[in-house]
Amino acid sequence: MSVFERMLNTQALMFIYVVTGIIMAKTKILRHEGRSSFINLLLDITLPCMILNSFNVDIGIDELISAGKIMIISSVLTLIAWVLGKIFWRNEPQNRKSVLEFSTLFSNAGMPIVASVFGAQGVFYASFYLLPVRVLIWTLGLSLFVDEGDFRERMMILLKTPSLVVVFIGIALMFMPFKLPGVLSVAVKNIGDMTGPLSMMIIGAALGESDLRSAFEINAFKLTAVRLAILPIIYMVMLKLSGVEDILWQVAVVLTAMPAAANTEIIAEMYGKDYQFAARCVVVSTIISLVSVPLLTLLF
Repeated sequence: MSVFERMLNTQALMFIYVVTGIIMAKTKILRHEGRSSFINLLLDITLPCMILNSFNVDIGIDELISAGKIMIISSVLTLIAWVLGKIFWRNEPQNRKSVLEFSTLFSNAGMPIVASVFGAQGVFYASFYLLPVRVLIWTLGLSLFVDEGDFRERMMILLKTPSLVVVFIGIALMFMPFKLPGVLSVAVKNIGDMTGPLSMMIIGAALGESDLRSAFEINAFKLTAVRLAILPIIYMVMLKLSGVEDILWQVAVVLTAMPAAANTEIIAEMYGKDYQFAARCVVVSTIISLVSVPLLTLLF
């Protein structure tokens, strides 16, 4: 089965999960006040388990070298996105400019999709790809919203992020002479497997609470075009020409082709920017990504 076929099947599943979330929101099975508990479950439990499971394998020196390569790729691509974001949105008002630049830099981590399409090896590389990204979200990312910030406070938030902590635990596990025992290994894998359906149902619930008619404004579509098409195609051409291994550039391109980061709205509201516009960017890019990501893989 080709990458396109796997991605198409994965996005079809994700679409079903999103529709399930919409139904849950519309029927009040999942209310707005309860959604934060599901988000915490996702970020603090299921996603870290999925990441840890990807490290619970025998890794050779070649895989470690490739992990180092994809961290370099991640850093370079983020720098390019930062420069392009400054160019693309230079004439926008400040309260929207921050949102647009942040959304250009950071996508919704597509770990569940990477897991479905590329398996545990893909999650392993994605975990290393996202290491620089997670550091930059709480440093460079926050600097787009505030002129001054408490660097120490940001670093403490970063170091307490379960998904980042578990990467270091996983790296330590790789060098241990043992792996997780059978029952614990199965439990970690099964909990991690909940990440995909849970994340899509949460997004669906958010969509179910939104007035989709107000989401369709030109700047949200411009951001979506940059986020889902322009940047991934630029990166794909660059990485293909560089001769990087297929799985590395494919994982990198899929992660950059994800919709605007879901926490864009939260950070924008926290720092007094246009959070309603941020929510519209997330909604539009999320809906269109269900179609755009499989189409992009036709170019793989």
